[in-house]
Amino acid sequence: MRIGILIPTRGVVMASDRRPDVETCWTMARHADQAGYDAVWVGDSIVAKPRLEALTTLAYIAGIAPRVRLGTAVLLPALRHPVVLAHQIANLDQISRGRVILGLGVGWSLPSAEREWAACGAHHKRRVRRLEEHVEIWRMLWRGEPLTHHGTDFELTEHTIGPLPWHPAGPPVLITAANRGEMLPAQFDRFARLGDGIITTYLHAEECRQVRERAEEALDKHGRALPDFPLCVYTTVRMEDDVATAERATERFLRAYYGGDVHERGTMGLGPADAVIATLRRYAESGATDLCLRFVGDDQLAQLERFTAEVLSVL
Repeated sequence: MRIGILIPTRGVVMASDRRPDVETCWTMARHADQAGYDAVWVGDSIVAKPRLEALTTLAYIAGIAPRVRLGTAVLLPALRHPVVLAHQIANLDQISRGRVILGLGVGWSLPSAEREWAACGAHHKRRVRRLEEHVEIWRMLWRGEPLTHHGTDFELTEHTIGPLPWHPAGPPVLITAANRGEMLPAQFDRFARLGDGIITTYLHAEECRQVRERAEEALDKHGRALPDFPLCVYTTVRMEDDVATAERATERFLRAYYGGDVHERGTMGLGPADAVIATLRRYAESGATDLCLRFVGDDQLAQLERFTAEVLSVL
């Protein structure tokens, strides 16, 4: 199982939107690169949960951390223009020499999400089809052949983009499915048509097996075979000497992070090293291939260093 970390691009902006502590983000990225983590991940939001912008942040990290993969957990393509975004992603993939992983989502059905879509000039109710259109257009443009295509709000006439992604197929696309344990057929169908893997969150470890079963059924319906496809689980870690202290710290952080709502579904790695190791091993045993670990608290660098020292070498 590959282990990656979420860079606190929201946490530093929560502390200060005028002078966010970006150095903590860069230090954590360098640490992950040097300590043997597989990936660094960043979240995405523009006005609903303000943070450092995802792709430009990863472009900087690509230069200071030359080994780790660079992931989005998750990018919200429907907030953006598909042709412009195809160019930006290809550029990031080229300068990082093929290290980009695209975790993609449609966003939550919440009033704050609807307002974010409106602020970006996008239609919240059309976000699902918009995400699918993005992936379809990206892959056509990334072939490098002149493309003529009429989209929802754009017209391509024998156009190409450059640079192209590092690999001909472009970065792997992980589609969200089964968030909060909701095994929605439409999500698995979307993965089966468009995805190279699945990214999910708020999932109990034992539910990973069910996700794989549903995904393989959907792939069969579309005549696709993706043996051992990536299944990335975004989960939360807080290391303390006892579980109760970790739970209190996690609840305080998530209440601020989500603006009042606390999302605690799914087994999180909370407490001393042995408890965290046991939790994360359950994910591996249930079929997760990748973990995106989100540390909580205002001491995330210290949390990362403790995790590296006490957990990473064992896992």
